Amino acid sequence: MASSAPAATTPRIAIIGAGPGGLVLARLLHLASIPFSLYEAEPSRTSREQGGSLDLHEESGQLALHAAGLHSEWKKIARSEGEDMRVADKHGKIFMEEVDSQGGGRPEVDRIQLRALLLDSLPEGMIQWGHKVRSISPSSDGDGKHEVHIETASGPRTETFDLVVGADGAWSKVRPLLSDTKPHYSTISCLDTRIRSVDTLHPVISKLVGQGAYFAFSDRRGLVAQRNGDGSIRTYIMLQKPETWLKEVGVDWSDAHAAKNFMLDQEYKDWNEELKSLIAHANPDIVPRSLYMLPTDFSWTSKPGLTLLGDAAHLMTPFAGEGVNMAMVDALDLSKAIAKAGSEGENTTLFDAIKAFEESMLERSHEKMEETWRNLELFFRPDAPKEFVQAFEEMMAAHGPPPEVPKAYS
Repeated sequence: MASSAPAATTPRIAIIGAGPGGLVLARLLHLASIPFSLYEAEPSRTSREQGGSLDLHEESGQLALHAAGLHSEWKKIARSEGEDMRVADKHGKIFMEEVDSQGGGRPEVDRIQLRALLLDSLPEGMIQWGHKVRSISPSSDGDGKHEVHIETASGPRTETFDLVVGADGAWSKVRPLLSDTKPHYSTISCLDTRIRSVDTLHPVISKLVGQGAYFAFSDRRGLVAQRNGDGSIRTYIMLQKPETWLKEVGVDWSDAHAAKNFMLDQEYKDWNEELKSLIAHANPDIVPRSLYMLPTDFSWTSKPGLTLLGDAAHLMTPFAGEGVNMAMVDALDLSKAIAKAGSEGENTTLFDAIKAFEESMLERSHEKMEETWRNLELFFRPDAPKEFVQAFEEMMAAHGPPPEVPKAYS
């Protein structure tokens, strides 16, 4: 009589990073009663600004929330009106407008609210805040395990795990163990700005942007203005420049007055006055950013005891709104792989389950990375946004709206 597969032992799992991908994975493993350690370098949940809003897609981000039992709670904070969108040029000429569409299945939610929803879904003490991963190294036993070297307020320590999940973003500490490839500059430099109390202080700007997002692109420059749930408008001032431009142009970006004057007098001097007001009325907390990305065909050879998700696996720019969505569905698929390998009677090893997950995840992410790169090129052409709108309309005509959530998501 054939022998049955042996009962699986419970692996020790480390999740590095408490971003959306790491938190969704933690929530799903918690629901499945699979133990893990979650390390986050930030000292607390309130220690850092979380950025603007994002749209969650039915086939990815929302799918993960369904599986995590959080979709109904998310619906309470989601804003369908946030899907409104206008695309214009520097003169304010509208090339595309989608307003009051009754929601297209991709509602907006502020990043801080999504993060709070995920954090509150985990028991107190499950996230080890203030635990900065210094390095990761293979175990001396040569058994596929890895040692995670952590710096904490009480001093350094080392833990050994059967699986280390790199959910630690663009400059992942886990990725170098799988690949020598590093993120490269995307050609886009950005100032992250915000206008608070816009409805009362700047009603003209409030009307211009509306309840969703306003995109203006011309001459390899862009202004992306986005309504947030707190009533503020966050504007991303984007320019296609050399990688060192932010450092070498000679502007002290911490001086809001100097930063705004430079943009208005030099880079956006011939733009419509209404659009320039998005820069002129920005609050003082201006943050300069250089946008980086991984190659659109980035991949690695699977190795026992390691894997990646989210930006660590497929860092891309925001020009298709896919980053967080991909991270969340990565976490969903990875949780299924871990659970499968841990099931009694399963012949699938943890390594084989993770390898299958990686193959599927990379195939999906390559498609989205290509889409994001194409959008970037279209937005920053000299004749933008004409070609972007044309490409968008052709895509919608060929493929229609995004797919609905599959019924069997669990």
